[in-house]
Amino acid sequence: QAVSPAPDAARTLPAVDEAAARAFVREEGSTLEVLTFERVGSVTKEGAVKGYAAPVYAVPVASGQTLKVAFKPSNANLYFNISDAADQGGAAVFRGEVDGQTAELKASKDTTYVITPFQPRATARRGSEGGYSLTVSRN
Repeated sequence: QAVSPAPDAARTLPAVDEAAARAFVREEGSTLEVLTFERVGSVTKEGAVKGYAAPVYAVPVASGQTLKVAFKPSNANLYFNISDAADQGGAAVFRGEVDGQTAELKASKDTTYVITPFQPRATARRGSEGGYSLTVSRN
């Protein structure tokens, strides 16, 4: 006998709000990448911050799901923020410089979260570079 998935697992993810997410791509040389993976699952990305430029990641999260992000930088001057794409004020819901290298956010509504790796202005303006590994999961 076939076992049907739990009703929550069968729900689809919300559409990615790419237009809103693009507003977070502010620096020349930065790009937007929509992360695609199973509704309940994870993906790991390798990337680099060069000066002010870095990839910006958009990930859809359904209401009630938990987004987890683990950030492993190659040096101590790299951080990441997470913002809700719908909040064009740009306030981060997670600030890596203050909150650390692991985030866990429960979505109260269908949303697109934007993950922005960065380095502080003092190192960015010198053109410093650093790599990172970013593991993003939903459950």
